[in-house]
Amino acid sequence: MPYAVVLYLDAQASHPIRQAIQELALKDVAPYMEAHSVQPHVTLAIYDNLDCQLCERKIARAARIMRGLTLNFAYLGVFHSESVVVYLGATPTQELLAIQKRVHGILNSIASNPWDLYLPGKWIPHCSLAIELSPRKLQKAMQVCMEIALPLTISIVSLGIMQFEPLQPIYTYTIHGYKIIKE
Repeated sequence: MPYAVVLYLDAQASHPIRQAIQELALKDVAPYMEAHSVQPHVTLAIYDNLDCQLCERKIARAARIMRGLTLNFAYLGVFHSESVVVYLGATPTQELLAIQKRVHGILNSIASNPWDLYLPGKWIPHCSLAIELSPRKLQKAMQVCMEIALPLTISIVSLGIMQFEPLQPIYTYTIHGYKIIKE
């Protein structure tokens, strides 16, 4: 089963994201995120296999050294595939790219089969709003997601590992000293 390494977003500041996800589910456009209680996050890496016992210490250490990371979500995007994904795109700062590269580096020896689209140099930082979306529902999803006032500046509050199918968090570590951005 696959494992994702994720940065969780501040709950208060990500309220517009959660509202859009709830509305997508309520209108039966893209119910997956709401049905599985997926918290707003940015995925740094996905691996088909991960040694979770060895991973825990490495992820805890990585979270301890991260400080005050904020992301700027500046645009709405679509990953065009068989199962369409609508997302908010985060500006790829040097700091964010370095964190993503560091995560891959520290997990390289205890993980296998990284997903190609999440490799450094190929990764597009994003927060998914609608996944497993039928192409025929794309227009409705975009109408809902266009209601999010951009840009959104949101602090990262924790670093974690989640497995999916079934979707469940494995580890979550608070990033100490995170800044809450007030508009």
